[in-house]
Amino acid sequence: MVKKIFITIFVMMTFSVAAKTNQNSFFHPKTDSIHFVPLAVTSFKYETSSVGEKNRGAENLFDSNINSYWYSENTSLDEWVIVDFGSKRLVNGFEIEIPTYKNRRAIPSYKIQVLHRNNWRTIFENKKPEFRNVNFIGNLDASIFRVLFPKKESRTYIAGNLRFTLNRKNLTGVDERLTGYRLPIQFAVIPDDENRLPGAPRKYRNGTHKGLDFFYKNSSDGIVEVTKEDSIYAIQSGVIVRVDKNYQPMTKSEYDEITSYNQTHPVTYVDRDFGGRQIWIDHENGVMSSYNHLSSIHPSMKQGLRVKKGEEIGKAGNSGLLGDALKNSDRTHLHLEIWVDGEYVGKELSHNETRKFFQYFFTE
Repeated sequence: MVKKIFITIFVMMTFSVAAKTNQNSFFHPKTDSIHFVPLAVTSFKYETSSVGEKNRGAENLFDSNINSYWYSENTSLDEWVIVDFGSKRLVNGFEIEIPTYKNRRAIPSYKIQVLHRNNWRTIFENKKPEFRNVNFIGNLDASIFRVLFPKKESRTYIAGNLRFTLNRKNLTGVDERLTGYRLPIQFAVIPDDENRLPGAPRKYRNGTHKGLDFFYKNSSDGIVEVTKEDSIYAIQSGVIVRVDKNYQPMTKSEYDEITSYNQTHPVTYVDRDFGGRQIWIDHENGVMSSYNHLSSIHPSMKQGLRVKKGEEIGKAGNSGLLGDALKNSDRTHLHLEIWVDGEYVGKELSHNETRKFFQYFFTE
């Protein structure tokens, strides 16, 4: 008999073994769920037998990041991972990466099983896996799968990029183009506050917040505020498509007039933007990033310039905000928008799902 654990589905952030972790994960290490539609193909729940190390939980199996792995406990008990799609669906492939650990393959064999009348039935077995395994497991119509990793001795098992697929399309996790980005500010803290996440209402301008607000970063003194001295970096390589080098700050009266108008009228065109001084980067894979409220722009930046991941593009600021109009530094931060295939990330996600997605997204 199998005890099925059903948990609200949200995706767990994968922190790479080598990734820079700057805050606690938003996810449970052993069992959680992924619900990133439309940014992922489907929703699913997952559970694993054990987790051996902090930041190396089961979430790392589904992040499409080549540098992050799930680590089991060091015991002689069999390990396993259960994937539950909630309802039957077509599946015909399985993929997994198993690195070398202590001079041998980290997992010596595995079995793919389906749950049939409360019993696990093995449908595929790989007795000699390599690092990158791509298996055709038959054309199946099922909802719950288990990957069984048998053990004959006490040891730690390690795996990553576990995928159930249909015609090589990943059904369990995010697309590779939506992971591996760096944080725009060194040691920046992904916000907890829902008001600083995409989808939050903005009544003062009759609109919706469409980005992440980075107000804080980690330092040797703990969490500190972002200042106008903090550099802003390209989160990924791409081409600059907008650069506001000729930006002129609003006066206090202009700010008040635009705020008053927007509170009672729909915004149909933006000529003076609360986003202030901006740079937009097209990452040439359907992803675009927009950096708002900059206090300055790096002199080398120009439209059409190709920038590298991690290249400095400007400084944090408060341009476009009331503090800028009053010529002070109030509410200095970076507002970062991520657009995928023409829509901003977070539009159809809950705040919790959005946090989890961005922990996958920022896994350099």
